[in-house]
Amino acid sequence: MKFTTCLRYTCIALFIFLLQGIELYAQILPSFGDERTGISLGSALKIGAGARATGMGESVVSVINDANAMYWNPAGMTQSIGNQVAFTQTQWFGGLQHRFASGLYKVDDESAIGFSIANLNAGSIKVTTEFRPFGTGETINFGTSAFSLGYARQFTEQFSAGLTLRYLHEQAGTMRLNGVLFDAGTFYKTGLGTSRFAVAISNFGGKLTPSGTLKTQGTAPDFNGDEANAFQSFDPPINFRIGFAMEPIIDSMQSWTVSVQLNHPSDNAENYALGSEYALTFSEAFPAKAIIRGGYIIGLEQGQFSGGAGIHIPIDGNEYILQMDYAYTDFAMLGGIHRFTVGMMF
Repeated sequence: MKFTTCLRYTCIALFIFLLQGIELYAQILPSFGDERTGISLGSALKIGAGARATGMGESVVSVINDANAMYWNPAGMTQSIGNQVAFTQTQWFGGLQHRFASGLYKVDDESAIGFSIANLNAGSIKVTTEFRPFGTGETINFGTSAFSLGYARQFTEQFSAGLTLRYLHEQAGTMRLNGVLFDAGTFYKTGLGTSRFAVAISNFGGKLTPSGTLKTQGTAPDFNGDEANAFQSFDPPINFRIGFAMEPIIDSMQSWTVSVQLNHPSDNAENYALGSEYALTFSEAFPAKAIIRGGYIIGLEQGQFSGGAGIHIPIDGNEYILQMDYAYTDFAMLGGIHRFTVGMMF
């Protein structure tokens, strides 16, 4: 048996062993960290970027290599084969619309820069009170925006690292929230086939404190309340991720990627994500790709299953590649979330 074939089956066996170990670990040990739920501000930052990543159950810290790498692991920008722009539209809960635009530029073979703009907008919301549940006649506007810049460099053939600087702005009526956050990530190729490890931390920074003036409700229907202008500070939604990925099958016509990832959020319990992506090239004469994806998260009561598909079509030879991806995430009792991503690589 050829060495490459032995290596492939060894990698598959290792991956299956890791999956079984993680699932057994999740079943035996309690889910510590549930008491941290809801103790952070800037929750819109936790909405995943890109249909590819969310279709794989967000198990992409060691896989991501496109314009959305800044969100998951900025070091992944060095793995892109070209420049890229992408736009993602997410139908979030309660009629909310989440939009994420990103771009990646390869400065040279070793370094890359990127940018992203994220926005979650609810439009006008009626103001209600205990005594006026159908509205007071007033409305407030709610929206969250995040602007990010990133840089990544490949230091050796095996090791890359990257940083992202992010500015967060949130508006809810007369209340405002502003903060500066950082992401950092590393990417390491083991040299065993295509296997690699990656580590990333997202939304790291100081505590966030709301500002503005809030009118509190009084004890009578006339809504004569006091005004509050001092508020408690909370941490941002920091998330530490470590992942492993490999391709048990890869050649000029097809590739199969599998990944496993540990997530340690600051405002929830630890969880484990599994992801898979299979890409098939139509032909050598027409190298368009059809892609299917799936993912599963162990340790979350909501948002366990996900799946998706995509098609990447070359234009003008291979000068440009049009990328269209879709993902669905099942949040059990809350319903499902649909994401659509359109991008161009050049």
